[in-house]
Parts: sequence; structure tokens; C-alpha cells
Amino acid sequence: MYRDGLVVRTKLTPPRLHQRILRRPRVVHRLLEAREYRLTIVQAGAGYGKSTALAALAESGQPLVWYRLGAEDADPLVFLLHLIYGFRATLPALSEAPLVALEEWERDRGGARWATVVDLLVNELSERLQTPLLLVLDDLHLLGDTSEPIRILDRLIGRAPPDLHVILSTRQPLSLPSLVTWRVRGEVLEIGERELAFTPDEIAALFQTHYGLSFTPQEIETLATRTEGWAIALQLVWQGLRSGAVSTLSQALERLSSPSQDLFAYLAQEVLDQQPPDVQEFLLVTAVLREMTASICDRLRNARDSEQMLRYLLESGLFVVDLGGGHVRYHHLFREFLRHRLAPHVAREAHRNAATCWAEQGEEEEALYHLLAAEAFEEAAEVLDRLGRKMVRAGRLDTLSGWLGALPPEVLANHPSLLTYLGDIARLHSRFDEALGWYRQAEERSRARGDLRGVGQALRGQARVYLDTVNPSKAEHLLQEALRLADGQEDRETRARLLELLAENRLNLGRPEEAERLRAQARELREEGPGEAELAVRVLLRTGRLEQARRLLEERAEAERHEPVLRPRAHRETLLLLSLILSLQGEGERAYQCAVEGTQRGRLLHSPFVTAVGFMRQGHAWLLREEAQAYEEACRCYREAIGLGDRLAVPRLKVEAFWGLCRAQGFQGEIQAAREAAERGIEIAQQAGDEWIAALIRLSMGAGYVLAQRHEDAAGWLDRAWTAFRECSDTFGEAVARLWQCFLWWERGDTARLERGLEDLLRLVREHGYEYLFERKTLLGPPDPRRLVPLLIFARDAGIERATARNLLARLGLERIQIHPGYQLRVQTLGPFRVWRGTEEIAPHQWRREKARQLFQILLTHRQSLLDREWIVEALWPGVDPEVGRRDFKVAFSTLCRALEPRRNPRSPSAFLVRDGSRYGLRPGADLWLDAEAFERLVAEGDRLQGHDPEAMIDRYRRALVLYQGDYLEECLYEEWCSEERERLLTLYLRTADRLARTLAEREEWEEVIGVCRAILARDDCWEQAYRLMMIAYTRMGNRAQALRTYQRCVERLREGLQIEPTAETTRLYESIRDQG
Repeated sequence: MYRDGLVVRTKLTPPRLHQRILRRPRVVHRLLEAREYRLTIVQAGAGYGKSTALAALAESGQPLVWYRLGAEDADPLVFLLHLIYGFRATLPALSEAPLVALEEWERDRGGARWATVVDLLVNELSERLQTPLLLVLDDLHLLGDTSEPIRILDRLIGRAPPDLHVILSTRQPLSLPSLVTWRVRGEVLEIGERELAFTPDEIAALFQTHYGLSFTPQEIETLATRTEGWAIALQLVWQGLRSGAVSTLSQALERLSSPSQDLFAYLAQEVLDQQPPDVQEFLLVTAVLREMTASICDRLRNARDSEQMLRYLLESGLFVVDLGGGHVRYHHLFREFLRHRLAPHVAREAHRNAATCWAEQGEEEEALYHLLAAEAFEEAAEVLDRLGRKMVRAGRLDTLSGWLGALPPEVLANHPSLLTYLGDIARLHSRFDEALGWYRQAEERSRARGDLRGVGQALRGQARVYLDTVNPSKAEHLLQEALRLADGQEDRETRARLLELLAENRLNLGRPEEAERLRAQARELREEGPGEAELAVRVLLRTGRLEQARRLLEERAEAERHEPVLRPRAHRETLLLLSLILSLQGEGERAYQCAVEGTQRGRLLHSPFVTAVGFMRQGHAWLLREEAQAYEEACRCYREAIGLGDRLAVPRLKVEAFWGLCRAQGFQGEIQAAREAAERGIEIAQQAGDEWIAALIRLSMGAGYVLAQRHEDAAGWLDRAWTAFRECSDTFGEAVARLWQCFLWWERGDTARLERGLEDLLRLVREHGYEYLFERKTLLGPPDPRRLVPLLIFARDAGIERATARNLLARLGLERIQIHPGYQLRVQTLGPFRVWRGTEEIAPHQWRREKARQLFQILLTHRQSLLDREWIVEALWPGVDPEVGRRDFKVAFSTLCRALEPRRNPRSPSAFLVRDGSRYGLRPGADLWLDAEAFERLVAEGDRLQGHDPEAMIDRYRRALVLYQGDYLEECLYEEWCSEERERLLTLYLRTADRLARTLAEREEWEEVIGVCRAILARDDCWEQAYRLMMIAYTRMGNRAQALRTYQRCVERLREGLQIEPTAETTRLYESIRDQG
């Protein structure tokens, strides 16, 4: 055969993958997309694994022709010869016509006769190809841009049949004549370094599966960052570890960057030495830059061609990353390689020049980096002096700490402001003792230099430590002296901030009026800013204006989601303040979400102080949740916070946690433990001078005593709390303290005090919008707010703030209530029968008689009317002697009354049952919640919403179905007196579920459609519509087999249950699904 001896067979054989090569499905799948394009270009620098990725493609089973190019293939005869033989190896039936034409062209070698060879090859391929075939040409850059094979390739690609797809692998950009046209047509797929680079997951798999080495996630992240997923660098790391030259990953990475190692030799030989002299010079001069722009490079080189140079580097794939906006950078390891080629004195001079260039462009941070690298420490300190305050406010503490740490101690000592920044960093990371040390050093050195501004900054820093740890007595004199030193200075902002800090301190001392006056002075100096806003919220919180504080915090939280604050703010964190207010207002779920998010923020900012506050706010929110483990979780959170307070050596941080423990344990009945927590918390609060938090603790302890029926103890604690809140001008605290006092006086029968107290309480509720204290469980209110209803009835009937009392009862749905036991009766009839008195479930033995329980079930079933006693007797004791029946009924009714209201005086009327002669029933307007009624109400609301608010309709239907835990009074399955109600509610359930399933199907929410239909079939397995909807859902989800099985199940159930066949609609649906296969 023609020129058979010239063909190098190994060029046409894909390399075998080594056993230590990681198969990367992600990359292979990306390469397989080449079947959708005329041309695929794989362009990346040396060592990125282009050939390895293509070899993995060859092993995927996809038919392909492989051709690995070398410099000798620039000869068009050699190129075409190998190309034809490559195709013949894959397509043996290919005729010899292209080879004959090639032989004729070799004899002639005139003109572009190779075009005939290409065209004949294309015709042969058009006839033989029936399925997609890939042509892979590896190392195409070795041909050069102007060689004839490039034009041959251009013609072949342009005329190739639809099933031929060409993949070109290259280090450099290609200059195919038709490339622009193909790109415009969308016929080119381009795969670059980013897609070939190893991801962190792939790096972990490579080292664990193939190299037998396991690294932590942090080590994998470090490895990915340093190597940027560069395959050859990863391989060299492994080889270093395998050889024993290094024993740890960090050592391997250091060795990788050493000029004596293989990687740098590889880069020198394969990359740098291959470049023209002017490019080599550019690479070395600009190696000191972390980022490059054309203008900076021009200034640094004193040249004007940097834009063209950077374009050349990008197009040539010379380890340059395009950052966008005209900014580029070198690959990390490539930059290290270049920097090691510079002599130390040359590198320092280059860094000084770079610092000047960046400073002239106003880029102080870049200039600072280069000054530090040039060891120009004094100049760097001057830049840091200007940048430091801005960086602290922006929360860039780690960056600032790193820069300050690069300065020698003697330089830091000459710049007291830098010592203040070190104090700020320590304070914001909750290292308060260390912070005080830095601030005191800064104060001492500033005084020695006569720098009053520096002294003021250091004093303010010390005061901030005591403000952050809520120790107002120690902060006061520091702030006063700082304000004195600032007097007369032009810096109005500094004076305003000092006034705000003083205001916060006065607030912590329980003097809100003085705090307001200081805030007003700060406003006069400058417009309200973030610091003033933080203070405003805390003033509102501590003076009872919770709704205003909440609105401000919600607005700030939304703003911070778009522009996060990157510095920790101790107890002033927006989400954590919002969580506290939500807990006080009884919105437990939202409070918990904010607390968890705030805790995560504390961890993210490396602030143990913020994290501790987050745990405390989580604890408060847990106390409002209904989960069985809520109490244990709350106590765990409080103890976590106390542990952090101990580690930080900040006693004041633990006060709120002791308050939380006091509240949790007191309400749980653990009075002694609550008392101990209260006393520890109050002791620390009084040492810090914070009467407000001490009053909260006293309030919670007093409430715990009330619940424990220890009235004398409760009175003393509540009196002191009420007095403190009055002195602090906290109307909310005053209202809650009054609430517990009123509850105590009601329990003790102290009517005179109760009347005066209720007048105060209801006035505060009306004036300040505290209605939620009666409507839901709150952090400071009773565990069951229904315990307060008797107080409202008393106030209404006694004419005490009658309109307010009526309004509150109406908001509870109890406008007709006359008698109330202090709890709501909650009844579950759908599924297992259960009854709760408030939060306490009536246990089976507490019913004492089964007939009492059944009597209640009869009354619930006929809740709209009064039942004659004889009818009830016949239902419960069919056929019994009338006299015996009346006796047994009397016993059952009396037992039922005791089960529902064990503390009721037997001579008093029942709050839930009523008697009218010989007729009995439920008391109209009684505080009784029945799941069946709630179910019907939600269904009716959903029906009304149908057609104009589908989202709300779906919500009501979903909530209704959740209530349907089983059939009505399922334990009374054979009792005639409830069968009609059971059938009615079941029919309503099936109709509602069917309507919900159809609505969800219209929205293509197939998973939920299937869930609802299964629930329908669990109640009625002959509901044909449910089978149809499931068949559609499975089909749309791509599970045709399950759809067909659902039809078969439908046929079986209908035949067994109703002796009928599926409707024509169901059968047609089945046939259409079956025929899709």
C-alpha cells in the first residue's frame, strides 16, 4: 500500500491511561458534547491534562480517529498520509481513492492539488459514516500558524459530513481561516483551562482513590487554591509525598514552589525559554504584580505596548487569568516561578516602583502590599495609618491584622494609632483583655508624644470594651475624658460618636432620659448615621417601644442582606436584637430563625461574643416552641453561652443566659435551680450597673413563683421588678410585671389590688399595642395565655377598661364567653380521640369512666343542639331500666365535668357543658377548639378562594388535609350516633383532596400530586380519579412503568371492590401511555 512504511502507527493510537489517572466523568461528558458541533477546540497551557482528558474520551466507547501531531507533521504529505491511515484504521471499508490522489500529488507537487485529496476523503466519509465519528488531533500548536496542514484542516472541517466532528487540542490560539465564520454560526465548542482544571472534589478523589492519601476538607481547599487545579502540579505534589522527600501537604506545597524542583524546571524549559526575548522581559518585570492592567504595566516598564503584550499572553494561554474589566493575573505557581527568577535586590526595587505606580492611581491597598514586599516599613505604616479606621469599619479585620503583623515591633511603637487598630481587632474578636492591653499601650505612647487625638482614640477603644461587655460603671469615666480631649477639635464626627457611646452607656445604667438628651446632641453635630441607629433601637427596646424597634430592625436586616456589615457588633447585631424582640412578642419561629442566622454570623466573623449572644437568643426562642425537647434545648443553649462567657472572661456576657435559665427552670417548676440562676445573674448585673436586665430576671423569677403557687415569694420579686421598670421608663416591662401581679392577686382573691392593677395593665396594653400578651405565648408571659382570660372577663364585668377587655376577648374569639377555667379545651376527633386542657393532655385514667368519655363524644358530635337525657341514655345504655339509666347518666356527667375541669367548684357552672332542664350539650361560646370544625372551616375558606387566589386556596386545602389524621371518632366505628358525621367528613375530605390534587396537577407539582392521591386511595381505594392523576404524574416524571402498574392496580381494585371496569377515560389514558413505548 502507498507509503505504508512512512506511517508512524503510535501517532494514530490513543495513549493508554495510567492506573493512577483519575477518570473524570465531568470532563468526558463535556468532551462528548463535541458530537453536537462541527469543531471543538481544547485550549490550555502545558500540564493541564489535555491529552489525558482526550485519552479518557477514547476509552469511553465513542468511535474516534486519533492523531498525535509533531513538528514533522507540518509537511502536508506526512499530514495527509497519517490522516487517511487514521480514518482507514477506524473505517476499513474506506476506498483507496484518497491514497491514489495523494500519490499523484506527490509526483506532481504543483499548486494546491492536496485539495483533491481532501475532497475525495470527504466524499468517502460521506458514504461510509452512519454514526457520529470524532477526529481528535492532539498538540496542534506544534504545526505552527502558517503551515499548509492548517489550510488542509480548514478545508476538511468546512466540508466534513454531518457525522464527522473534529476536536483540536492546542496550547495556543488557532488561526484557521474559517474559524470566525464557524463561531458566528454557533458551530464551535471551546473548552479551556477552567474546565480542565481539577475541582476540589476531583482532587480529593484523585489523592484518596488513586494515590492512597486522605486529606481534610481544609487541606483539599488549600491544595486547590495553590495549584488552581493544575494537573501537573497535583502530580508533583503526590510524587513529593510518595518519595518521602516531604511528609506533610504543607511541606509538599512549599517544595513545589522551590526553584530547585521539577515544576520550575518544567516551566523554564517548556514555557519561558520558548518565548521571544521581549515577552520574557515583560514576564519577569511584571512578576511582582498581583494584578495587572495595561496602564500599570506601562508605568512599571516605562513602555506603551503592554496592552498588546497582555493580549498576546491571554491568547497564547501563558498561565494568565482574565479577571475582567481589563485586569489579569498570573497563575499562582507560574508567578512564583517568575519571581524566583528575580534577584532579591531587583525584586525589592520592582516592588517599590510598583507601589509608586499603584499609589499614583489611588490604589492604596495595592501600594501597601508592594511597600511591605519591598520592606519599606515606615512608608507602609503611614499608609496603614490612613487605611486602618476604614478597614475596621468595613469588618476587614483579618486583612488588617495580617498587614499589621508584617510590621516590625519598633515601627508599630512609633505609630500608636496602629496599636489602637490592634486593640480594635482583638475587641471585635471578643479578646477583651488583649484589647485593653493594646489600647493602654496606645494611650501611653500617644500621651508621651502629646497626641491628644491618639489619646482620645485609645480611651474610646477602652470604653468600647466595657460597652461591649455591658459594664457601664467602668466605661463612664473613660468616655468623659475622651469627650473632654475632643472638645474644641474640628472632628465633629468623633464628638458625635463619643456622645452616642455615652448615650448607650447611660442607657445601660438605666437612665434612658439622659441617653435621649445625649442622642439629641449627637444629632446636632451630624445627621443620623448607623451608630445612632443602633443606639435608637436599644433605646426603643429598653423603653418598651418594641413595635418601633422591630420595624427599624426589619428594615436594617433587609438592607444588610444586600450590603452585609463585615464587622462583629457584640450585643448590637441586627438579627440578634430582632430575635429578642420577636421572642418578647411571641413569634417563636421567626425569633429562632433570626437567632440561628445571627449565631452563624458570629461564627463566620470569628466572634465568640456574638456567637454567645446568638445561643442565648436561640434559647429564648426554644422556650416558645412546642417540641418535646424545647426545654432541654433552651437550657443547652444557655449553658453554651455561659461557657463562652467563661472562656472570654466576660462575666457580664452571662447575665442574659442566667435570666434565660431562671425563666426556663422557673416555668418548669424547678424553683431552686431558677433561684440560683436568678441570684447569679442579678449579682453580675448589679456589679455592671445594669438595672434593666436585673429587673427582667426578677420578673421571671416572680412569675416562676406564681406558677409554683408560692404567692408570698412571688409578691416580693414582682414588686421589685415593677418598680425598676417604672424607674427605667420601660412600659413593656411595667406591663408584664403588672400582668403577673394581677394574675397573682386573682389567684389570692385580692380584689382591691386586682382592680387597680387591671386598670394599669389594660391601659398600658391599649396605649402601647401589647395585645399579643393575651393572644399568644410570649417569652415573659404565662406558658398558656388562656390563663389570663378570667382576668379579662372580670375586667369586662367590673367595668375596668371595659372596651379594651371586650376588644381582647373578641380578638380571642371569646366575645360571648361568660365562664372560663383559664385554659382552652382542645379536642382531636379525626383519628385517635385526644383531649387537652390547655397544654396538658387528659390521660386515659383521668376519664375514670369510659361512659364519661363516650358522653363527651356524643355531645361533640351533636354540638349544634342540646340532647334530651333519655336519648343519650338509650345511645349509651340501650335497653337499660330508665331509673338505672338516669342514675348512670348522672354519674357519667359528673365524672365528665371533673375530667374537663378538675379545679372547678362543684356548685359552680361548667365552662364547657350546659344543662337546660333535662337537655344537655356544649356551652355556646365556650373556649373549645375542635379539629373537625377547624377542618371544615379551612375547606370552606379554600372553596371561597377558588378561581381568584389559587395560592391561598392550596394553602387552606393543605392545612385542612393535615388536620385529617383519620376518620371521625374511628374508635366508635360501629356506633350509629356518629356514623353519619363520619361519612359526611370523609366525603368532604375526599372531595377536598381530589380538588387539591387536580390543582397541583395543573401546576405540574407531580411529587405532591402522587402524595395526595395515595392519601385518597388509603381512604377509598376505588377513587378512580386518583389513579388517573397518579398515572399522569408518573408519566410526566419519566416513570412510564410505574404509570402502567398504577393502571393495573386500578383495574384490580375496581373489580374487587365494585365489580366494574375502569371508565373509558382511564382506559384511553392507559393506552396512550402504553403506546409511548
